[in-house]
Amino acid sequence: MMFYISCFLILWLAAGFAVGMKRMYVDQLFDKDVIERLEKEAGDHRQADRVIKQRILYITAVTLSGFIAVYHEVKTIPHRRKIRKIEKNIMKLNKAKKRRMKRK
Repeated sequence: MMFYISCFLILWLAAGFAVGMKRMYVDQLFDKDVIERLEKEAGDHRQADRVIKQRILYITAVTLSGFIAVYHEVKTIPHRRKIRKIEKNIMKLNKAKKRRMKRK
């Protein structure tokens, strides 16, 4: 019985850790541009530093959430696809607008 519980806990933590690392390094959750934007919005640089630069704390929290984080990642896939489509359409419109401006 203890073997199964330990296997479940290892899987739980591994799933959460994988999601945390993905969000941190693949999605670049704490990218420099995001950090600068948050500092501008916050106005208080000390508070933004405390919140943003605690990468290990963030990964730890996501690791402990385990399969809940995996569920949230899977649930948001369609939403991210819609956002990507909208971003592509905006980029196409901007290119078309630049072309029109060059013609004038």
